Amino acid sequence: MGAQLVLVENGRIQPIAVAGAFLLSKAGRTREEYRRDLRHYLTWCAEFGLDPFNQKRVQMDAFKNWLVDNYSNGAVNRHLSVVSGLFKYAMGEPELEDIVFRNPAALVKRQPVSNISQATGLTFEESEQLLRGAEAYSLRCAAVVHVLLLTGMRVSELVNADIEDLGEERGHKVLCIIRKGGRRQTIVIPPSAWAALETYLDGRTSGALIITATGRRITRQGIWDMVKRVCRRAGIRLIRTHDLRHTCATLALESGKPLEAVQDLLGHADPRTTRRYDRARNNLDNSPSYALDEQLRAVAARRQAEAALDEAVEVLVDEALREVLAAAELVAA
Repeated sequence: MGAQLVLVENGRIQPIAVAGAFLLSKAGRTREEYRRDLRHYLTWCAEFGLDPFNQKRVQMDAFKNWLVDNYSNGAVNRHLSVVSGLFKYAMGEPELEDIVFRNPAALVKRQPVSNISQATGLTFEESEQLLRGAEAYSLRCAAVVHVLLLTGMRVSELVNADIEDLGEERGHKVLCIIRKGGRRQTIVIPPSAWAALETYLDGRTSGALIITATGRRITRQGIWDMVKRVCRRAGIRLIRTHDLRHTCATLALESGKPLEAVQDLLGHADPRTTRRYDRARNNLDNSPSYALDEQLRAVAARRQAEAALDEAVEVLVDEALREVLAAAELVAA
C-alpha cells in the first residue's frame, strides 16, 4: 500500500506522502499517536516555511523549544522520537536515500523525565470504594472497572476485546488481548472480575466484549465518561482511565508481587527471551491479578465487619439509652 504513494515528484520529496507511508508501518493506537505528533511537526514547518526533510540542527532545536513551551517533558521527547523515526524511515527508502541522508532529530537533546510515574493511582481503600460504586452504577460499569483495575490492561485493549477471546487455560479464566504492536497475550481474569463479566454478559456468546446500550462496541471515550460518573457517585477523587492501570501496578507491587511479574502482567515491551520458556508455564499461576483481587476482597471484608460492629454497638447503645430513660421515668413517677 505504501508503494502506491508518490514519495518524490519532479525531484522533490513529498512530505505528506512520506509521512503517510511511515504511518502505514504502524497500527492501532500507535498509528493514531504518531499521526498526531507528525501533524504538529509538519504544521510547525509549514508555519515557518521550512522543508520538513531539509532541517539543520538549529532548526530542530527551535522545534524542540516550541514543544517545551506547549507540552510536558515526556510529550516533548515523544514528539522528537516520532520525528526521528520519520527521518529513519525516509533514509531507509531507496528512492529517498539521495535526498534524505541524515537525521537531525536524533541529535537533539531530550528533556529530563522522572523515573517515577506521575500517574495518580488509588489506594486499596479507594479501589474497593470504586468497585462498590461501579457495582451500584450498572452491570456494564462493574465489569469494566473490575477488569481494568484487576488486570491493568489498557482501555484500548478492553475496547477491542471480543467475547470469543475469553477462555480457560489450565484452570485459569483468561482473556486473549492484542497488545501494542499487534502482539497477542493471554492474561488472567481473577474471580471477582470474571463474575462481574459473566453477570454483565448475561448469556451473550459472541461479538464485542463491552457494548453500548445500542449494541455497538464501546469506545475509549465511552469508558472514560463511565469512570468519571462512577468517581462522582462513589465520592472519590476524579481519576483518568489510565490511572486504573497505574493502580493495578502499584497495588500489585504493594501486595508483594515481584517487579518482573507485574511487567509481564502489563505487557511492557521488555525483552526476556532467556526466561520465556521457564516462565511460560507458571506466569498464569503467579499472576499479580490474583493477589490484587484477594487484597481488595480483604478490604471489603474488613469494611463489612466494621459496619456490622458499628451496628451492634448502636443496638447496645440504643438499649442502654432505653433503660436509662425507663429508669428516669420511674423516678419521675
